[in-house]
Amino acid sequence: MAPSKEEKIKGSLLGLAWGDILGCPVEGWRGHEIQTIYGDYQQLPQEYPLEKMRLVMVKKIKRLRPLGLYSDDTQQALGLINICLSQRCWSKQAWAELLVQGMAKKAWRGYGKNFSAAIRKLAKGNQPELSGSSSAGIGAAMRVAPLGAVYRDNPAVLATAVMEASLITHGHISAAAFAYAVVYTVAALIGGQTPQEIKDSLPSAVASVETEWLENHLDWTIERSVGHLVSQSIAKILTQKWNNCEQLRQQISQTAKPHLAKGFTKAHPNQGFVLLGGLHALAMALFPQDDPEFLLAEIIRQGYDTDTVAAICGGILGARFGTNWMPLERLQERERLENYAAALVDFNVAVEDIETFLAREAELSQQEANYQKKVTA
Repeated sequence: MAPSKEEKIKGSLLGLAWGDILGCPVEGWRGHEIQTIYGDYQQLPQEYPLEKMRLVMVKKIKRLRPLGLYSDDTQQALGLINICLSQRCWSKQAWAELLVQGMAKKAWRGYGKNFSAAIRKLAKGNQPELSGSSSAGIGAAMRVAPLGAVYRDNPAVLATAVMEASLITHGHISAAAFAYAVVYTVAALIGGQTPQEIKDSLPSAVASVETEWLENHLDWTIERSVGHLVSQSIAKILTQKWNNCEQLRQQISQTAKPHLAKGFTKAHPNQGFVLLGGLHALAMALFPQDDPEFLLAEIIRQGYDTDTVAAICGGILGARFGTNWMPLERLQERERLENYAAALVDFNVAVEDIETFLAREAELSQQEANYQKKVTA
């Protein structure tokens, strides 16, 4: 049975959260390491195989999170939803203030250096337009899928919100344009478009937004030199025929190789670059197969940035297939997450206020730190 529109809307958040949580246990691992410890990784383990890990890869233990606890991907998505719903409109200033408050109150966890660098600038008084790092990573795209649900009926606001929310932390046209590709896809799936229809329309939609930000908004200090790289790469990948997942991964790697950022020594399709992990997540979520559990697990089994790539893929899969395929009982914060998902359907559903959100996230961040201290003792 096809999922209802309501389930697709909820799926944009719950799928993101489930992908994040399913990918967390093997974040940063290589594919062969996942195979060594878990074999054919398909589901969230009931417990960590700590004894086995201590024998062959003890250094990985210090990064483990409590099973079922989400990471920064979902955490920042919840923050975005909270800002959008509490303000009743998009406000880049409110988003910037939340980012600074979250760092001051030790709410954020698992974040990368580009995120923290941007927040330091904001905390020093920099304007949001001047704070983003020149990163073409996927740290903006990981959190935005629910915006496609919030602004599903307002494409102009959707484009503005996702570009500004992204560029405040990741001041690179590629990072923001790819984040827009994610929300466009989510909104289109919620609106009833098929994966093939989205493949046909997405490149030109992204190109239009790229043009807008390449030619205008010059008060924003962002990296623009790559031009239409994201829309061109999306077109190249989505118009090719894939006979299997491995062929898709090879095509993504070949497409990204000429554009690798400094520090990337290989073009693995799950690395945290928009043309690698980003394109991989997007393409797998639109893969011509109707088994979201397989698609999500298959992307995680490749290793590298597993939680973030799976969060992006999961948010789109949720908007495509709804929520019935997700084992929601494994979500540690299930009630909170489901309440946020319900608020995406009906904007009159109340979510926690900003202070409560930050306080709870600070508690969860401390819980994660305590757990990591315990398992490495």
